[in-house]
Amino acid sequence: MKPLDKLIRYWRVKIALSHMPKTIENVFDIGCNDGYLLDKLLPITKRQDGIDPRLTANTVSDRGEFITGFFPVDIKAHQMQGAYQAIFALAVFEHFSDHDLRRSASVIDRMLSPDGRLIITVPHPFVDKILDVLILFRLIEGQAVEEHHGFDLKELLTYFSESLRLVKQKKFQFGLNNLFVFEKY
Repeated sequence: MKPLDKLIRYWRVKIALSHMPKTIENVFDIGCNDGYLLDKLLPITKRQDGIDPRLTANTVSDRGEFITGFFPVDIKAHQMQGAYQAIFALAVFEHFSDHDLRRSASVIDRMLSPDGRLIITVPHPFVDKILDVLILFRLIEGQAVEEHHGFDLKELLTYFSESLRLVKQKKFQFGLNNLFVFEKY
């Protein structure tokens, strides 16, 4: 990662972590990549699990499990038992098809504990044009930008509002990124 990639990630993670539930033991990170977000939670959580198709191998430890695969199809049955107080999906859902978003909403509902939170960040669609320029000038690596598909924020709200309650919505990073915090009823 280039320095600008790291700065953008740091900012996004800092915003997301500020909206965690007060009591948290188990967390799940959709698109966990190198475990950066989960590492930040090590001192305050018992278990940190994550999934990412770019991982080279599954990793299991006494602190959690990193799964090589796609959410939600590669989630294991024991992870769908309402065990997570927080699920993070930072800069992830803009890569999902509408079909996968609908399926994700259903699986996340089963994964969250009562009063658990789903914390999502998604960029504004205009960000793709900015990323193209930053990549051209080699200021960022721009991971998987080619997978963005004209993401619609209204669809995201529709899918997740069917089983979760929206408790926070705000823009950050100069209005170029969106935060959504949902809670399980």
